[in-house]
Amino acid sequence: MPQLSGSCHCGQVHVAIRTNVEPAAIVLRECQCGFCRRHGAKTFADPAGEASISGTERLTRYRFGQATADFLLCSRCGVYVAAVIEHESRHFATINAAGLQIPLLATRSATPVSYEGEDAEARRQRRLDRWMPVVLNEDRGAARA
Repeated sequence: MPQLSGSCHCGQVHVAIRTNVEPAAIVLRECQCGFCRRHGAKTFADPAGEASISGTERLTRYRFGQATADFLLCSRCGVYVAAVIEHESRHFATINAAGLQIPLLATRSATPVSYEGEDAEARRQRRLDRWMPVVLNEDRGAARA
């Protein structure tokens, strides 16, 4: 099972991903909303895989639009790390490969996507179907530059 990892610009937040998909076969999405375009986001998720985000106490959560997901940004360097939803006490995410500079993914081209016109329930269901399980870990006490 391939493992991928990346971190924000300042190194306070780390993401580890286990996926059944070979990196060359991962499809990156380039959401056309204003937030994602401003951040140069290229996101991906493997519903059969799992991600782990460490340093979550160093993240700022931002909601906009329909307020159906938390967009996680490093509170120090501002990198958009992931978007997360909670369902039945579990979390699901799409990971920003570009922001985290994940090797083999960050510089690849992405497929433009638009979710305009999607109502809140359809958006939530799409995310539950396509996003990957994620574990959010605090990392208190670990000093970082």
